[in-house]
Amino acid sequence: MTFMSLPQWSSPNAALRISLLYAIFASAWIWLSDRVLAGLFQSPERMSWLQSTKGSFFVLVTSVALYLLIRRDAIARGNLTAKIKQEAERLAHILAVNPAVIYSLTADPQAKSGFVVDFASFNVAQTTGYTPAQWLATPGLWLERVHPDDRLKAMQAQQQLHKTGALQHEYRFLHADGAYRWIYDQLVLTHNLSGHCTGAVGAWLDVTDRKRAEEQLRLNAQVFESSQEGIVITDADNHLLSVNRAFTEITGYTKDEVLGRNPRLLASGRQDKAFYDVMWRTLQSAGHWQGEVWNRRKNGDIYPEWLSISAIRNPAGRITQHIGILTDLSSRKDAEEKIRFLSNYDALTQLPNRTLLHDRAQVALAAAQRAHATVALMYVDLDRFKNINDSLGHAVGDRLLQELATRFTTHLHPDDTICRPGGDEFILLLPNTDDQGAAHVAQRTLAIIAEPFLIDGQRLSLTASIGIALFPDNGSDLARLSQCADAALFRAKQNGRSNFQFFEQQMHERANEVLRIENDLRRALENKELLLYYQAQVDATSLKIVGVEALVRWQHPEWGLVSPARFIPVAEESGQIRDIGAWVLYTAVQQNADWQAAGLPIVPVAINLSVLQFKDASLCDSVIDAMRVSGLDPSMVELELTESIAMDDSSFTIDMVARLHSLGIGLSIDDFGTGYSSLSYLKRFKIDKLKIDQSFIRDLRTDPDDAAIVTAIIGLAKGLGFQTIAEGVETQAQLDFLRTHQCDEIQGYLYSKPVPADEFALLLAREQDGLTPVLGR
Repeated sequence: MTFMSLPQWSSPNAALRISLLYAIFASAWIWLSDRVLAGLFQSPERMSWLQSTKGSFFVLVTSVALYLLIRRDAIARGNLTAKIKQEAERLAHILAVNPAVIYSLTADPQAKSGFVVDFASFNVAQTTGYTPAQWLATPGLWLERVHPDDRLKAMQAQQQLHKTGALQHEYRFLHADGAYRWIYDQLVLTHNLSGHCTGAVGAWLDVTDRKRAEEQLRLNAQVFESSQEGIVITDADNHLLSVNRAFTEITGYTKDEVLGRNPRLLASGRQDKAFYDVMWRTLQSAGHWQGEVWNRRKNGDIYPEWLSISAIRNPAGRITQHIGILTDLSSRKDAEEKIRFLSNYDALTQLPNRTLLHDRAQVALAAAQRAHATVALMYVDLDRFKNINDSLGHAVGDRLLQELATRFTTHLHPDDTICRPGGDEFILLLPNTDDQGAAHVAQRTLAIIAEPFLIDGQRLSLTASIGIALFPDNGSDLARLSQCADAALFRAKQNGRSNFQFFEQQMHERANEVLRIENDLRRALENKELLLYYQAQVDATSLKIVGVEALVRWQHPEWGLVSPARFIPVAEESGQIRDIGAWVLYTAVQQNADWQAAGLPIVPVAINLSVLQFKDASLCDSVIDAMRVSGLDPSMVELELTESIAMDDSSFTIDMVARLHSLGIGLSIDDFGTGYSSLSYLKRFKIDKLKIDQSFIRDLRTDPDDAAIVTAIIGLAKGLGFQTIAEGVETQAQLDFLRTHQCDEIQGYLYSKPVPADEFALLLAREQDGLTPVLGR
């Protein structure tokens, strides 16, 4: 008998076929065997035995056949089971390494989504936080955990599934740990043989990391485009791959004009080949280069930029790209150049200021001493110039000073220096000039000044008084010559103005006064004639007191209250400023401690340091001792340094500033912008604050130069991380300007004039009580 193959036996009709085969075989056996036996044998006994034997043989044959069939089927089914198990294990391994969750759904009209989960691969727990059992036992779990903002869209997508037969969408799913994960979901409908939808099969893939990467790329692209600094990306061969908006604004080139080209198209020729050779060698070896480069814009303008280039390497270490970041330094360079100029020149007249005069005087006096020559110093003061300002206004007065400066520079010898220290005063330094030459220059100067001026259609006339001092007869240094020239100027004014006078020994009135001041100062400390006045430093925005400056005054028994402008220069010249400075330090620190002990608001006190006081090696010890005696915290003290101190590049100065900073006290530069010639010290010293000199604040709203300087100083300070405070703020307009340009603090008569300690305590108390300050009092 030929047996059917396994697929035939395993078909749905197998049982029927077997039954029919058995019935036919059994019937044929019975019928044929009975006929054969009836024809062969007549004996009943013989027939009975043969009938039994025939039946037994039939049972034996059919049993063997049945056994063989059953055994064949069992072997086939065992092989099939093993194969199914093998396939199941292989599928399990595939699922184990597959990051996607495989799941199936059964159609359920009662479910909100129209389906319920009937299978989920075991890794569903890692992706969603819920085990397969939880998914099967919790209908509606999927819809409940979809982010509320994505739920409606996800539902609409599944409703479209019946029309499209397949679906791909993304949504946020709330993981069991409480964090949302982005899921990429792909579904395909399943149908029975009748074509009816029975459910769906699908896959979930956690794409959270991809989404984060895409968001980071989007943010990076936004930063790239919105950066105020130009950014360029080149390939390894230095061909431009990408540039941002700032690059096009800085250079004037559009993206299409530069992509694929070499950045050398910007080269201005200011730097030679050796410069770029060093740049690229550094970039190749260190992977980074930065420095100042002069480039050319599309319109031909040459401009400075700060360029920082980094090399990008692949895992093999080979350079694949370069990233360059460039900052246009034009505005900063212009501002710095303007500040540098104005540190040596007067902003109004463009004439040298006192700082440049001092430098030139040192050179001229040293040369004259070597050559045994004579140098003349002339003080020129315009007579009654105040009347012009008062009657015609400061604008006319400024125009007049500018016209006069132009005349001076036109008529004076190139070796001579004409300086405007301020106001209506001028100083002339005349190298290699004796008394006759000085007299000639003085006469010519008076004539230049006396020639009428035509300002805005008005004819104006001026006269001047001149005082002259000669080196070496009247002094050996600029300070002494200045005293003598000033004394001679005083005599010229006494003699009716509009004349010049040489210093003579008889002119001892001023010298006597200086000597009197010097002698009386020696007793001032002992007699407790020195006083401290305090001026508030307030936040420019809130007008809250944030600090106080201690200002020394002298209550002279005969002269009354003496301004520091009168006696401080004498104290500095005589060296008495050391003792006065020490007294100011201890007194101001103790006063601040007393205010705090009285429960008044805590603010730091600012104390001026003179050059001589700073040069004293025991300064730090004095500061520490003042803190110890008063118990005041060092952070409540700020020391104001002059720019002449800051410009000193000596190791002593650098070390002293560092030691003072290490004590925890604040450090500021006083009168910033009036006497320095280099900005480099700002990088060397640990400075906290820049004080903008009141000379720039006074005409802030009417003088564009002053406004530009103040704006530049504030910008410079913010760029370096310093605070700024403006001195001499007297009007609301000045305050508004400073607020607009983000000056941090102000100081001046708009808030409060300098007052004694008890009156300042009242200011603190008013603020403590929440009273609004009265401006302009």
